[in-house]
Amino acid sequence: MALGGLALDPGAFAQTCSVGTPSLAFAAFSPISGFALSATGTFPVSCTWPALGGNPNVKLCLALGAPQPLVLSSPGNAGSTINFGLFTDPSFSNAWGSGVSNVISLTIVRPLLGATVTQNVNFYGRIPAGQTTVPTSGSGNTVYSRTFVSAETSLQYASYAALAPAPACGDAMTAAPGAPFTVNVTVINNCTIAATNITFATQSTLASPVTATGRLTVQCTNNDAFRVGLSGGLQGTVTSRAMTGLTSSVNYQLYLDSGYATVWGDGTSGTSQLTGVGTGLVQAVPIYARVPAQSTPPPGVYTDTVTATIEF
Repeated sequence: MALGGLALDPGAFAQTCSVGTPSLAFAAFSPISGFALSATGTFPVSCTWPALGGNPNVKLCLALGAPQPLVLSSPGNAGSTINFGLFTDPSFSNAWGSGVSNVISLTIVRPLLGATVTQNVNFYGRIPAGQTTVPTSGSGNTVYSRTFVSAETSLQYASYAALAPAPACGDAMTAAPGAPFTVNVTVINNCTIAATNITFATQSTLASPVTATGRLTVQCTNNDAFRVGLSGGLQGTVTSRAMTGLTSSVNYQLYLDSGYATVWGDGTSGTSQLTGVGTGLVQAVPIYARVPAQSTPPPGVYTDTVTATIEF
């Protein structure tokens, strides 16, 4: 009787690998901040080994086939886009791509008794700074997105023995289907406001009107409607403002126009507010101030504090 031996090749028990659905979502984005925005995404990859056999290591290479830089867009803002990029590293120095040096590579090690191992692989998104004129739609928060189809992502993998060198990305490998995913960011309406003081020239008498000009600066998200109201000050009302000194006061008023016809207030008692639409850039708005002719009070410094409030 002759006994024959059967030699088993560990590589014959081939493992299989696949990629799951990636995810990446930026936090809310305020373009007027001028700052960059970054986010970390995850790409789940899984490899399955049989209970016995199979090489202990698998080298995986994840590639992105979309040319960079990339853009996010919104259906409600045709022609408006947000530039962004996807990277292999958290310092945003290596754009994720399909070249040997631009893929995401990793190694997964076989469990002792086989089974499936899933590992989340990080990738990194960044919206560059300085995109201040990105608009919203209808004065409301607006989602911009970019959908990657499965053909734009790809996974290649190859197993190797315990003491063998890891294969390089770009070598002959097994290909696995990619997975579609969407990157999105919500652009929010936002406004900032600042003001300069208004200083009337020194007067010896108030027998004639005295005028001066101040300035507000407003910066609002592009296409965002806003309005600015001014308070009545510390002692007066929107229709009867007053600067106070130690023992007396000086009546004055603030206006939207250089003809001193439209009182700038909070919209009550016949006063008006400034209305406008943001451009994403800083907009300068003059404030026209006037002290009407009145009895001259005792000498001194007369002041008031008015609060400017922006609504959007």
